[in-house]
Amino acid sequence: MTEPQRIIAFQGEPGAYSEQAVHEHFGPKTSTLPCRTFSEMFDAVHNGRATQIMLPVENSLAGMVIPAYDMLVDHDLRVQAEVIVRVEHCLMAPAGTLINEITHVMSHHQALAQCETNIKRQGLIPVDHYDTAGAARDLANNPKPGLAAIASALAAETYNLEILSHNFEDMDFNFTRFFVLGKLDPARQDPCKTSIIFTTRHVPGALHIVLGELASRGINLTKIESRPRRNRPWHYRFFVDFEGHEDDEAVQEAMLGILKQSSFLQVLGSYPMAKMPSY
Repeated sequence: MTEPQRIIAFQGEPGAYSEQAVHEHFGPKTSTLPCRTFSEMFDAVHNGRATQIMLPVENSLAGMVIPAYDMLVDHDLRVQAEVIVRVEHCLMAPAGTLINEITHVMSHHQALAQCETNIKRQGLIPVDHYDTAGAARDLANNPKPGLAAIASALAAETYNLEILSHNFEDMDFNFTRFFVLGKLDPARQDPCKTSIIFTTRHVPGALHIVLGELASRGINLTKIESRPRRNRPWHYRFFVDFEGHEDDEAVQEAMLGILKQSSFLQVLGSYPMAKMPSY
């Protein structure tokens, strides 16, 4: 039986860093489906327009991507892979523009913040835009004297803009972590991680007891985040990543222990651990 064509949904315009993550993980010829919102991405998989999702969950400078974590609670897709992409911001403009002619630069507010020192050094006025790749697209479609954009090299290629300055970000250590989500569990590849969501009982030491189920079995915790429960003020969901696979005996024992100590437990999946890109 022929497998369906792989189509990866991502949030943003063509040329977004999420599309770059798709190309780096699956290859540059992979079919993609740009979506305006995270919700639209998940709907695309559920209704068959896409096979998988490339979901940004964390940035090394800005922290967790809050809407992404909320979507993980609301949907039952499985984490199939972890992808880490280095964010390399480029200053770009229509072909023939000189860098000393630039007076204004537009991009997403996070990209502007991550390039703040270089923007000030160039004496540029920042202009907020809803999307990095969208800023590049709008600049290409409606060029204005003195206006540049900050986006990915892929966006410059997509919209035929000229890169005036590579690595325009203030800090080199800027990485975004993505989850590849789909309907099926991936084949096991070691080393791997497992991601779970749980809620604890509202009693003293509850979180300590739950995390002790991992520590007592030598399972290495790699990340923990909390988000408010929408229907229970001042109660929280915890998102945890740890090394190991849900088929491992130690992990299964820990999950049973956590289930006994929690009011809710959801396993998002076990998946290959990503390699850090060079910088």
